[in-house]
Amino acid sequence: MFMNTVSEIDPTRLNDFKLNVKEWLELDIIISEQEKRIRERKKKRNKELEPLITKFMTENNITDLNTNNGKIKCKERNTKKGLNKSNIRDNLSKFINDQTVLNQAINEIVNNRELIQSYKLKIVK
Repeated sequence: MFMNTVSEIDPTRLNDFKLNVKEWLELDIIISEQEKRIRERKKKRNKELEPLITKFMTENNITDLNTNNGKIKCKERNTKKGLNKSNIRDNLSKFINDQTVLNQAINEIVNNRELIQSYKLKIVK
């Protein structure tokens, strides 16, 4: 693979590139700061306030709450846990008694998942 050296790159394109990197870095700092504030607010909303509100609503059989910002609904939601090796082993062992075959099946499932390639910039500190 051939790579240009800095001296072979058009100065205008190099300058544009440098400006783009500088703007990217500035935006990254701003985004990181705002994401931190958002995480703190979401933590308070989801971990502190929501359990208190949903507990009160369920204990008092309140399903809907009208507010100035719209209706808040308290609905029960059932979700399934994510798959992991332990969960796969427990469930497959109900059908596969041979431990060698069981281990091969688990390794096949875990190790042969589809890989998706993408590119992302990251600041290394």
